[in-house]
Amino acid sequence: MQQEQELREKLSGEMTVATWKGLIPDMLDRSLFFVSLDLDLVEVGVTVALDRTSEVRQWLESGCLSRPNSEQIGQWEATGSLFRFIIVAPFVFFQEYRVPDCS
Repeated sequence: MQQEQELREKLSGEMTVATWKGLIPDMLDRSLFFVSLDLDLVEVGVTVALDRTSEVRQWLESGCLSRPNSEQIGQWEATGSLFRFIIVAPFVFFQEYRVPDCS
């Protein structure tokens, strides 16, 4: 459990925000995975890093973890969407970033 907590803290500290265009190089080598807002981005990274394949398989089958499709890509390019992402080599996991409402 100590290793898992350290990994969670490491990935949380490495999370970054980028536009779709910033993620394109990772798309070109097909290492990019879109993470549904139903999942916690850091938990996805921890699960992959710890090689918990059954959980990852469930996310892939349910569509909560997927490769971006052309419709999504077109929308992101048109809107200039922002994404949070983490790297768990050789993969990049990203999720739509919503700017917090400070009102």
